[in-house]
Amino acid sequence: MLKNSRNHYDVVISCQSFKWFMTHSELPLYPKLSSIYNKIMQLAIAILLIVILLYIWALGNERYQETLNEHFNFISQQYLAQVTTGVAALINVDKEQVSNFIEQSASQSWIKDISYYDATGQLIYRSSEHSSINDLFGISLEKNNRSLVYIPFVKELRIKQLDGYIRITVERKLLMKKLINAGAGQYHFLGIMLLMAGVVGFLLTRGFNRFSRQSYRLTKNSGK
Repeated sequence: MLKNSRNHYDVVISCQSFKWFMTHSELPLYPKLSSIYNKIMQLAIAILLIVILLYIWALGNERYQETLNEHFNFISQQYLAQVTTGVAALINVDKEQVSNFIEQSASQSWIKDISYYDATGQLIYRSSEHSSINDLFGISLEKNNRSLVYIPFVKELRIKQLDGYIRITVERKLLMKKLINAGAGQYHFLGIMLLMAGVVGFLLTRGFNRFSRQSYRLTKNSGK
C-alpha cells in the first residue's frame, strides 16, 4: 500500500514538473519565433513588392515607348498630309510658289528636307537640305547609312490622277525629344505613384509587425 502511494506521488510530481517546464519554456520561445517569422514575412513581402513594382515600371516604360513611336508616326504622317495638300493646291495655280511652300514647310526643326517627285520619280522640287534616298540608306558612294537617324515618309500626290509623290525626311531624335518633353509629366506621375505604393507597402508591413507584437503582449497579460 505504501509502495502504491509513493508511485502515485511520483506520478503527480512528474506531471507537475512537466507542466511547469512546458509553461516556463514556451514563454521565452514564442517571442523569438514570432520575431523571426515576422522578419521572414517582412522580407518576403518586401521582395514581392519590389518585383511587382519593377514589373509595373517595365510594363509602363514599354507602353510609354510604344506610345511615343505611335505619336512619332502619327505626327509625321499628319505633317506629310498637310504638305501634300498644300502642294496640290498650288501646283495648278502657281507653280513658282510650290518651291517657296516646300522650303517654308521644311523650316521645322525636326524636318530635315522635303522633296516633290513627278509620277515617274523624277525630282521636281526640293528643300535646301535635300538628301536622296540613296544617301540616307548609305547606297551612294562614301555615304553612311543614316536611315535610323532620318526617317523618310512618302505620300502620293493625286488631283485627278497620280501627279507625283511628296517625301518628307524627319529627324527622329528631335521630334522624339519634343514628344518626350510633352509626355514627361505623365511619366513622372507614374513614377511617383509607384514610389507611393512602395512607401504604403513598407508602412503596412511595419504596422503588421507592431500588431503582432501587441497581440502577443495582450495574450501574455491575459494569461497572467
